[in-house]
Amino acid sequence: MNREDKKQYKEFLDDICGEYCDKDHYCILKEFLISASPSPRLLMQFECVSKKKYEWGKEFDRKIEWQEAMELWVSKGYAKKFGDMYDEDMPFKILYKKIMNGDQKSKK
Repeated sequence: MNREDKKQYKEFLDDICGEYCDKDHYCILKEFLISASPSPRLLMQFECVSKKKYEWGKEFDRKIEWQEAMELWVSKGYAKKFGDMYDEDMPFKILYKKIMNGDQKSKK
């Protein structure tokens, strides 16, 4: 990954890690992800599942394990919606809101 790609990837991580890490301070999570370099699409979907996992935990009033969260994500159609709506230039909060609102407009 060249310097410009790394900068763009870090900006992407600032968006999806915003709730966990202050973008102006060192964050071990972002440093790990920069080193591991998973695809932005994978990270975005992982963050969507993570947020929904938290919401399901509140809704069901119990801890939701990752396996169950992933199964629910697929069985409730969120994985398909993610695939239909994912756009690498769309910020996390906007994409998540579209998926949850059932906005069926396809990506660009």
